[in-house]
Amino acid sequence: MAAIAIEGAKGVGKTATASERVNTVVEFDDPAQTAVVAADLDYVTRLPRPVLLDEWTLFPPVWDKVRRLVDEDGAGGQFLLAGSADVPSSARIHSGAGRIISLRMRPQSFAERGLADCTVSFSELLSGTKPAIRG
Repeated sequence: MAAIAIEGAKGVGKTATASERVNTVVEFDDPAQTAVVAADLDYVTRLPRPVLLDEWTLFPPVWDKVRRLVDEDGAGGQFLLAGSADVPSSARIHSGAGRIISLRMRPQSFAERGLADCTVSFSELLSGTKPAIRG
């Protein structure tokens, strides 16, 4: 896919995960970066790809710009859009259908994050034995 919108609650790792997979990051929670893009929306076309448009919901016009860029060039891996804020109700944006896919990111469990020991094994539960469950 040319563009992927990573959605999810605050603090699940959208920005951290996406940042590891891009060449350029534009942070729309930084007023200076937002001002650059607002002054010249074509700025995002000149950035080394893939590009992360972080907190894009704070500057909704960038969504439609990405949609148009994908119409021009559908090559994979161009844009990641991340944001946990809602798009303002006054903003009018295209659905992105066929151009920008949505990917829901969910938080990791304590065991996945290494904050707690795993007390239940899914494979043991499916093995037919009756493992001891604690925790």
